[in-house]
Amino acid sequence: MGFGLHSGWAIEGAIGSAVKIDASYLSPHVNIASRLESATKLYRLPLLLSQNFVVGLSGQFQSNCRMCDRVTFKGSAEPMYIYHYDTLAFHELRKPPQHYNVLLEATLWKCDEELVNNGIRAKEIKALLNASRYSTTREVYDMAFREYIDGNWKKCKFLLHFWLQKVPGDTIAQVLTEYLITQHFETPTDWSNCHALKEK
Repeated sequence: MGFGLHSGWAIEGAIGSAVKIDASYLSPHVNIASRLESATKLYRLPLLLSQNFVVGLSGQFQSNCRMCDRVTFKGSAEPMYIYHYDTLAFHELRKPPQHYNVLLEATLWKCDEELVNNGIRAKEIKALLNASRYSTTREVYDMAFREYIDGNWKKCKFLLHFWLQKVPGDTIAQVLTEYLITQHFETPTDWSNCHALKEK
């Protein structure tokens, strides 16, 4: 079971007959909440939050919300960031998935020169990952996510490798890596900095 949280206006009204009347809510925002709920299956997460919802949270709660993707939902052309709320510390996400080795092999580089050519400083990345603070460690994931959105998928690939080595049980990174594998880590020519979700 998954839940999608979104905020926006809606029109409430009674729909039915003299025999039975039900309250109903009409709004494109209701549809977005429904799409978010459906998307929890794709991202294998129990909860997804919309950008609108996260903006309304206090700073402390916002800081624990991690971007999963930037998407357009079916029936809408407006891109939005979608988030998950991190309830567990990263050191608790240690259990790797069954296909863990496949993810690591797919994101591995051939030689250190590849890292240098893509602007990745391995020592700095490892230092961030070994930090005790949640926000510092998360910088590596955030870097990978920005490279994904910006279409620099090879650099994203290498950053995800470092991240998955440190946080093997992170479902968000696993799903992102799986998607990039299906694309052979090649940015589509029509990439518009968002992922078009076609399922309702």
